Amino acid sequence: MQYLVFLPKDYEKSTEKWPLILYLHGGSLRGDDISRMKRVGLTEKVEEDPSFPFIVISPQCHQGEIWTDVDALGAILDEVARTHRIDPDRVYVTGHSMGGRGALYAAYKMPDRFAAVVSLGPVGPITAWGEKLATIPLWLFHGTKDQFTPLNEVEELAQAVEAAGGHPQLTVLPDRDHYILDVYDRPDLYKWLAQQKRKHSALPR
Repeated sequence: MQYLVFLPKDYEKSTEKWPLILYLHGGSLRGDDISRMKRVGLTEKVEEDPSFPFIVISPQCHQGEIWTDVDALGAILDEVARTHRIDPDRVYVTGHSMGGRGALYAAYKMPDRFAAVVSLGPVGPITAWGEKLATIPLWLFHGTKDQFTPLNEVEELAQAVEAAGGHPQLTVLPDRDHYILDVYDRPDLYKWLAQQKRKHSALPR
């Protein structure tokens, strides 16, 4: 699985360990032309903002697949951690649409790996994931007029996470459809992420 790596412009000037965001794109960017990814979503944002204060890893999903190969995602994170100065307690996962679902699934399958998850317009979220997602800070964004996933499905996921003892945030965007990638322009999103650290109590003994 090929992927893009964004490093903040100050990365080489320091010896500190950096927070990392794993960004999972939506379905329209599947394939092998990775340059297309630089024109959409978080990968577009960091192309335009060299001082963005997170390392961003953006893998590309193969044509005809969805984000279910969590072993491959884990291997990418391991590889980047070996070759870059990553703070293992500040690794986050986010995505939109197919990637929004993928971010939830990755956090469900690897709950000890991430400090937080941000999901935009997830397609077909599964409420059964709620128990494991309850152990991770979660922020969901969804438009009231999303044409692919009804708002009530995302509300049900948030309720399932809450019932399992989690404290999910759900930001409902009035009169917005599925295309809400401008959420990645919100400064409060990154301020919130920067406050989240992995809970070591959740790690296996």
